[in-house]
Amino acid sequence: MRIAIIGGGSWGTALGVHLAKKNHQIKIWEFFAEQAKEMQEQRTCRLLPEVKLPEQIYVCSDLELTLKDSEAVLVVVPSDKVEVTLKNAASFIQEQPVILCSKGFASGQRLLSDVVQSHVKGNVYCLYGPTHAEEVCKGMFTGIVLAGKKGKERTQLKKALEHDDFRVEASEDLIGVQVAAALKNILAIFIGVLDGLQLGDNSKAYVMTKGLGDIRTLGVALGAKKETFYSLAGMGDLIVTCSSKHSRNRHVGEQIGKGRMLDEVLAEMKMVSEGVTNAKEAVLLQKKLGLHLPLISGLHEILFEGKSAKEVLKKI
Repeated sequence: MRIAIIGGGSWGTALGVHLAKKNHQIKIWEFFAEQAKEMQEQRTCRLLPEVKLPEQIYVCSDLELTLKDSEAVLVVVPSDKVEVTLKNAASFIQEQPVILCSKGFASGQRLLSDVVQSHVKGNVYCLYGPTHAEEVCKGMFTGIVLAGKKGKERTQLKKALEHDDFRVEASEDLIGVQVAAALKNILAIFIGVLDGLQLGDNSKAYVMTKGLGDIRTLGVALGAKKETFYSLAGMGDLIVTCSSKHSRNRHVGEQIGKGRMLDEVLAEMKMVSEGVTNAKEAVLLQKKLGLHLPLISGLHEILFEGKSAKEVLKKI
């Protein structure tokens, strides 16, 4: 299969490396021309220094060239760049399926799938789960969820993605997997704050459990299925993001817990912390729906209102 990947960061590259193992022909679009040239010529990715790009992968900064003759498109840019990127790419996408791998909300508290669908003619799917790029690119065992309309096309995509070390489960709950993917990043920041303050494992278990309840409440209010939040895309992704050394969101929280300023932490990072952006959108969505989500609103108070984690925990 000829697969186009829009986004040459760590996750887009890791997916490309994984798919190349199945002999798919991969084209990766990287926004920065200099970085795209470096990846193509040196066969490396700065964010995954231990990985050598297989010969089946071609990297460039030309959207039209990347998308030409593709049979499936994976969108793997930061959530706040999905809309503008799809606007620029739409004229080069025919009716091939588009698989959304970016995690978060679009501006105005919109689901990313709705934004993508407004720009393309084919079906839109989501690929989410507990999948750190650093492990997937090395072929370490991973499970993930492909969500979207049930049918022959989804079955074909599942088969194209699947490998002995990359299990793919199917779901029809586009809403649920997106809400879970966006909000688990927020909780990971909260867990990091607790680590930075050295508040122990008990506090983290409390926040993860109560936080999953917040995520489920918001998702169900938007039309998601309850069971999605106990799947790989829900609880699975929450566990790995909150506990892993690879989690950039947990790292942000830990630094804040140690007393550093948010802007300072973000400025030194090479990768995007989606949880910071999502925290703002989630609080607005909470107000719009009239919900009570203490963990999510509590983190917003820590990040943007100067409240201490201990003060917030007393109210939860």
